[in-house]
Amino acid sequence: MVKSFQDGKSIDFNAIAPRLNAPTQTEAVARETEMAQNKILYAAKLDKDMRRSAYFKTNKRTVKSNIMLKFVTKAMDLKLQCEADFTTTLEDPIELLKRVERFMKKIADAEYDFLDFWEANQKFFDMKQGTTENFMHFKERFLRQAEVLQDLYDMAWFQDFAVKTKAYAAIASTNTAAKNKFKDDIFEAVLATGFLCNCDQTRTAPLMLDLQTNYCREVDYYPKTVSKAQDMLKIHME
Repeated sequence: MVKSFQDGKSIDFNAIAPRLNAPTQTEAVARETEMAQNKILYAAKLDKDMRRSAYFKTNKRTVKSNIMLKFVTKAMDLKLQCEADFTTTLEDPIELLKRVERFMKKIADAEYDFLDFWEANQKFFDMKQGTTENFMHFKERFLRQAEVLQDLYDMAWFQDFAVKTKAYAAIASTNTAAKNKFKDDIFEAVLATGFLCNCDQTRTAPLMLDLQTNYCREVDYYPKTVSKAQDMLKIHME
């Protein structure tokens, strides 16, 4: 682990994995003897390499936990958890420290508004549920980043989007109350769809297909709140 920190990257065990050497002897018996010796040596090196790799993985998890518990503030913790790759790339403590360093160097006076706007949108749309991450934890990360997005757009922007949708057009023109409610609830509806789309698709693909199929038949089962989306996912996963 020390060498990894010195090099600024984790050890690639595939690159340094032991190889079974081919025999160099030409005579049949000698060649067979050499091959047997090579196999014994290879097996010993492979066993050592596998144990070292397993220890390294365990050590990485321990180091990451220590970094998060002892050296990362609550504010930084929340910022890191909003990163789209928090459950993937940032599992590596070296990459985690690099990200912390990048955030710490980004002082307010040096922030470029247009870049911040782009990054906030990108983080929100790129945020994916980890393959082993439960829905509740992902929901918390998702909603934290949604708050950042909401600060970038005023409600009028979302309501302007609402009146352009087919669902809004389907509401009777005389039903002013229903139209106003649809516009008021549009941000939550957008989040509900985003939550479904950004959940682990290896687990939710059949559900998404059902929703799309029914919508093509003019039956809208898409959830309009994040809570309902979560309930739908729970039922689907049971």
